[in-house]
Amino acid sequence: MSSESFVTGVEYPSPFDDYVIKLCQDATRYVAILSPALDHRVFDNEALQETLSAIARASRQTQVRILISDVRPLVSRGHRLLELARRLPSAVQLQRLDEHPDWNGETIVIRDRNGVLYRPGDSDTQAFYEADSRASTQRHLDLFEELWRFSSKDPELRTLSI
Repeated sequence: MSSESFVTGVEYPSPFDDYVIKLCQDATRYVAILSPALDHRVFDNEALQETLSAIARASRQTQVRILISDVRPLVSRGHRLLELARRLPSAVQLQRLDEHPDWNGETIVIRDRNGVLYRPGDSDTQAFYEADSRASTQRHLDLFEELWRFSSKDPELRTLSI
C-alpha cells in the first residue's frame, strides 16, 4: 500500500478538493457523492465537471449519483454539477435527502467499490482518503445506498423551461 492510498488529516476544503478529482479520475464505473450542500469550494470546478462527464459518457453501465440535503445554494448560485446532471439526467442523478437518523452530515465521495474520501459530519477541517480499501468503501457505500433509498428528486433541480 503506497502512502497515497491512505491519508489521514486531509484538510478541508483544500486539498480535499484535489483528492476528490484524483479519486474520481481513477473511477471506471461508478462515483457516488454525498454532501450536505455540494460545497462550491470543493465540488464546483471545471476539472471535476469534466471528469464526471467523461465517466458518465463512458458507457451505459457507468453511473454518477449525487445526494444533497440543501438544494438552495445550487439553485440560487448555480453549480457545474447541477448543470451536468441537467445535461445528462440518465447518467448523472442528483437527488435531495431530507433528514435521516443514519446520516450525521458527512461528506463522502465513493469510487467504484474500492476508493473513498470522507469528512465526518462533526469535523470542519479534517478528512480521510482511502484509495484502496474495499472494507471502508463498502461501509460508506452501504450508508449511501440506504440514504439514496430515502431520497427524492427535487423539482427545483430540474431544468426550467423558459
